[in-house]
Amino acid sequence: MSMKTLPNFWFEPRPWFDGQWQAGGETIAVRNPATGKNIAEVMLADESTVHNAIEGAVKAQRNWRNFSAVERGHILKRAAALLLARKDEFARLLTAEQGKPYAQAVGEVDYAASFFQWFGEEARRVYGRIAAHPESDREFFIEHRPVGVAGLITPWNFPLAQGAKKIAAALAAGCSAVWKPSELTPLIALALGPLMAEAGVPAGVLQIVPGPGPVVGGVLAKHPAVRVLSLTGSTATGRTLMAAAAPGIKRLSLELGGNAPFIMLPDADLEFVAEQLTRLKLLTSGQVCVTANRVFVHADMENALAGAIAAKLNAVRIGNGLDDGMDAGPLIHRKACMQVGALVDQAVAAGVRIVAQNRSYENDDTLRCGSFFPPTLLTGVCDDMPIAREEIFGPVIPLLRYTNVNDAVRRANETPYGLAAYVYGRDLAQCRAVASRIEAGIIGVNEWRPLKAEIPFGGIKQSGIGAEGGEEGIREFLDTHVISMPKPEITL
Repeated sequence: MSMKTLPNFWFEPRPWFDGQWQAGGETIAVRNPATGKNIAEVMLADESTVHNAIEGAVKAQRNWRNFSAVERGHILKRAAALLLARKDEFARLLTAEQGKPYAQAVGEVDYAASFFQWFGEEARRVYGRIAAHPESDREFFIEHRPVGVAGLITPWNFPLAQGAKKIAAALAAGCSAVWKPSELTPLIALALGPLMAEAGVPAGVLQIVPGPGPVVGGVLAKHPAVRVLSLTGSTATGRTLMAAAAPGIKRLSLELGGNAPFIMLPDADLEFVAEQLTRLKLLTSGQVCVTANRVFVHADMENALAGAIAAKLNAVRIGNGLDDGMDAGPLIHRKACMQVGALVDQAVAAGVRIVAQNRSYENDDTLRCGSFFPPTLLTGVCDDMPIAREEIFGPVIPLLRYTNVNDAVRRANETPYGLAAYVYGRDLAQCRAVASRIEAGIIGVNEWRPLKAEIPFGGIKQSGIGAEGGEEGIREFLDTHVISMPKPEITL
């Protein structure tokens, strides 16, 4: 078995703003969650650091908004090309810091680059229009202008891709951005700073300030120059940010928690479902807001599906993502393992059966200090159990039995969340009918990963406000202005 090594740092582990590395406040140790070993000591931003970053972004935005949309687009597309050219370095850093297998990290780099490419193209397609005025000698000019400074807050599960989604859209719109990556995974964010500068992003247009949420997020929410806040995080964090931003009447774009249903229709291909569901739940070890959280299976197929999934779970390899051939890695930290474990223990105490668990990582002594949780398959889960009502955020597959498809759809919608959902079956008309009744922002029909840069992604109900990706994504960072003008007359 070969081991990929952590690349040499081409960046400094401290805040990046105004085009250079800056001093901050206290430091924090960043650890490889697979081994528990320290990777780096990162200097975090304190309140004064964040204020300075915002003031720098204000100055830079005055110039950046005057770049033509085509110029901004060229810069973003150069960023995409540079990221792809350095894919291996970024993927190894991402794996070491976050824990996901190298192959999944490579996929995240590709996904991140796709947003720089998409919004690099979309920048030139922000059109205004001329509208008819009720008075014949006047007309309306409707324009879209950058909001100003954008505050971006991203989580640790997709620390590069979530940043790329927001940065690319904000910069394409002509905004400058102050980015708060998670303090658990700040390295991949800091690594992006010099790459963006190399692509041509002027100093101050992208400021990167890792730090605690209450500190950095608090300043972003209160500072009057920050006019839009874009958060990917938990629903609880979204509520807190909304309350903090309310006095300033800031625009909010929130991608929050989920409780995604996965409905397997009676005619679905059993092996295909088992393969797709296993891939979905092992992506980032289930630490994904859009992963399947409740798997609805017809009573007649429950045993067969459980057997097929168990066979696949038992065959996968769990370990250090920098080792070759790993299918899943650790959770982000030990506390996450305890939280997932508590949900499983509650379910088992209530009568749920553990059908399969993969503890292959226990055979590697180098992983004893890691934060691993065994991929687990459960049967006999009921709707009122905490494991079916809360976001699991771990590699646990709970099967919920149904006997009527209409009942399965009703139960799927009985949640305050509405981020993602999945429907699997052979009859596509039936799949479409079921999908159209599910209350979620995005639904994959026979597809485990429908999210792409070309389409909008956002939740409904308590899963969020606004959208990322697609032509809608750039609108989160634009204001609409109307100018009522007299029609010009020929005077010569």
